[in-house]
Amino acid sequence: MFWADRVAKEIINSEKYKPYKVDEMFTPSGFMHIGNLRGSLVHDLMYKALRDAGESPVFTYVLNDFDPIDGLPDDLQEFSKYLGVPLRNVPWKDKEYESFADYFASDMKNTLKKFGVDPQFLSSWDMYHEGKFNEEIKAALDNAVEIQNIYHEVSGSQKKAQGWYPLQVICPNCGKLGTTRVYEWDGETVAFKCEPHMVKWAEGCDYEGRISPFNGNGKLPWKVDWPAHWKVIGVTIEGAGKDHSVAGSSRDVARELCKRVFKIEEPFNIPYEFFTIGGKKMSSSKGVGLKAHDLFDLLPAEVGRFLYCRTEYKQEVNFDPFETMAIPDLFDEYDRCYQHYIDGTDENFGRAFELSQINKLPVKEKTFLPRFIDVANYIQQPRIDIYQVFGEIKGESLNEVERDILEERIKYAKVWLDGYAPDKYKFQMTNTVSKIAESLTEDQKEYLKKIIPLIKQEISAEDLQLKLYELSKERGLEAKKAFGAIYMALIGKESGPKAGWLLQQYPSDKIAERIEEVTR
Repeated sequence: MFWADRVAKEIINSEKYKPYKVDEMFTPSGFMHIGNLRGSLVHDLMYKALRDAGESPVFTYVLNDFDPIDGLPDDLQEFSKYLGVPLRNVPWKDKEYESFADYFASDMKNTLKKFGVDPQFLSSWDMYHEGKFNEEIKAALDNAVEIQNIYHEVSGSQKKAQGWYPLQVICPNCGKLGTTRVYEWDGETVAFKCEPHMVKWAEGCDYEGRISPFNGNGKLPWKVDWPAHWKVIGVTIEGAGKDHSVAGSSRDVARELCKRVFKIEEPFNIPYEFFTIGGKKMSSSKGVGLKAHDLFDLLPAEVGRFLYCRTEYKQEVNFDPFETMAIPDLFDEYDRCYQHYIDGTDENFGRAFELSQINKLPVKEKTFLPRFIDVANYIQQPRIDIYQVFGEIKGESLNEVERDILEERIKYAKVWLDGYAPDKYKFQMTNTVSKIAESLTEDQKEYLKKIIPLIKQEISAEDLQLKLYELSKERGLEAKKAFGAIYMALIGKESGPKAGWLLQQYPSDKIAERIEEVTR
């Protein structure tokens, strides 16, 4: 059974998590990166697996737009004057977007929609300002000592100074949230001070006063805010990155807060592994990692979604597209699952493909899938009719569906070759003589001179390949060195595609001119 279906079955059989309300969160403090997509897809898969099991789940996605700006990447330093201000209150550069949060949330929503993730989006800012958190704020303030005890018992943190309360308010003087300290609660209002040096990343204005903590004036700290969201929304299924579920972490704190403060059952946990690039984690607020919307430049949406679907949540996904075979290998795996979807020989592989589709599922009929790496090789040979080539490989002309698949792969193969493929897979003739040609031996140079008459003959690429091989035998030159000489002269590499086909992709006089240049 596919992993998402297995977990959905576990949830259903437990009879503990009805109604099924799946939830995920994102803080719009920067562009969503491809690591964030791991959580989005895990929760989307759980929603779809429950739905496909005949249930009626709800999928919500909270935008934590009430959070303050607490860090900025280099390209957003112009917003540094707003450090400490809630994301929703920071104006964006132009009027097209209402706020800093709106700009990044819009990008995130569009990205998720393209990946087939279409939840009900909720704004933390709106929910607080609509009074939906008022009861939870009161419960937290009334239980401030108990919350301190939970922090200490669960995570071993040092107890706060007397008078600490789990709330921050928006300073009415400077508008900052991240710099305020609440130190008194009388049941209706809180006393607070906007501290100049409470945090390293923002400076408070030293204002002191009293204010109602309700209706959007104040916000709970993250560890308290998380379970408070569960209660307000009615969440019954929500996971997070595995770092939130290690012993003593925020999940353990949230569990105790559910029991002892908010009086609710903890949602079903899905502690998923990280998504890394070359083993490195990513960060939205620090601008570290490939942006999620950039993935559409590298992969078709379905293949991009498959990148996440194929791997069980407990396993790390490490995707490094730069100068690796990660992209061709991913297409190969996608094709393997596509074939299993068609013929039904492996339920897990077929289901991985099925859950990777964005719109409708393809018809289950025999379909020829051109290998991505072959497409990349053939498009570098400009005189080849690539549709004819793959028709010959298939044994008959490509149908409409197969032509569409090939056209899509041509597009992404060009992207791979232009910016991501290892050099050894780029087979186009160089504009100038490569430095590697300086290592040609005299025997190799003599061999190259002898092929000039051959390339001027009107023969097939297959016949030319044979004649090149026969010439190497006549010259007593090892075939690897003979063909290597052609590659070094033309494409600046020691290996390449079949030489007969490569040589016939360019005018014979251009080839002859290059050979004369490297054999002087």
